[in-house]
Amino acid sequence: AGFFTSEPVLEAVKIVLSTLSSLTASGTYASRTLGNAEQNMLVADCAHLARLTCLTALQRSRPMGPYDEGDDDLKMAVLDAVSRNLRQLLLTPASFGAVSSSGKRQGGGSGLLPPAPGSRVFPLWQSASLARCCPPSVACTYPDLTAVDEPDRAFVVALMAEIHIMLLDKRRDIREQAVVIVVALLQQRRGIMSELLITDISRGDGRTETVDLMNRGGFGALLVAHEAATIAENISTVPRRRSLSRRGSSGSGSSGGKMKYASFFEWLDRNQAQVASVFHGIHIQASRLLPGIDVGASSPEEAIENEQKVMLLKLTSQDSSDRTILGGLERAELAQRSHDKTAESHALWKRQ
Repeated sequence: AGFFTSEPVLEAVKIVLSTLSSLTASGTYASRTLGNAEQNMLVADCAHLARLTCLTALQRSRPMGPYDEGDDDLKMAVLDAVSRNLRQLLLTPASFGAVSSSGKRQGGGSGLLPPAPGSRVFPLWQSASLARCCPPSVACTYPDLTAVDEPDRAFVVALMAEIHIMLLDKRRDIREQAVVIVVALLQQRRGIMSELLITDISRGDGRTETVDLMNRGGFGALLVAHEAATIAENISTVPRRRSLSRRGSSGSGSSGGKMKYASFFEWLDRNQAQVASVFHGIHIQASRLLPGIDVGASSPEEAIENEQKVMLLKLTSQDSSDRTILGGLERAELAQRSHDKTAESHALWKRQ
């Protein structure tokens, strides 16, 4: 099933993040009643579902076709939710091995194998895993957690692919919110970010050029500028803060954010070609690490058109009045004419 309006998409994001928060926060019913093994298992699967939900919601906020303008308010709301819950979204339970600064698991084995059938935690795993939602004969659109190598790395790669689009958005508040997430990723997964932002690009003449957006680019400078601004805010005196507040609340916070990230966006504008070449590779990695994440539900127009084409093929194939070669040619011509008329009707309908 698909959602064709923003409200249920945002509601799904809120529900899954609220569930993840309840599983990870201390003092909740889940933390009081679950053992470590059960809690780690639920956190792992819930974090995986939350990551996929947030990524899909970000995609759904963008224009999906000529008749879908997207939803900037949904985009802003999901970016804000990801920013506020990024630590939980990057969680890897201790039972699956410690996570180093580069985001890679330490320890032998995959560490993400499901429990054996008949074990104490198997019913709990069935209730939380994506694997139970898909019959054996059908391939799941989104990969189950057990099929994803380094889940937090896969999420960072896919999230950065989406962030690249948000950094080029026409709305300044969306661009700045995307920068906030980039800063958080640089702080929490610096190793993964360095691997993504420092890469070798093949040129047309067969040469390879190393493009460094981290140490010799604006992303590393962005982190330094953010940390410097944070220190300046922390050491500023109370009277100074009050004097700033008396200048008027309207636009003061946004102007401060504009000044903080102005140099980064200037650098981004000057180096669009290099940035685009690096993020092209990131988009390719995202499709490989999370296959199916870029596949969305059909729009209502596409769903209706596809269903009508299927019905047309069924009608022509069920016609048994003439099975001769000549009859087959006539049916093929009739099917083509019907298909052309259907396409013409849809084209007229879409223009209205």
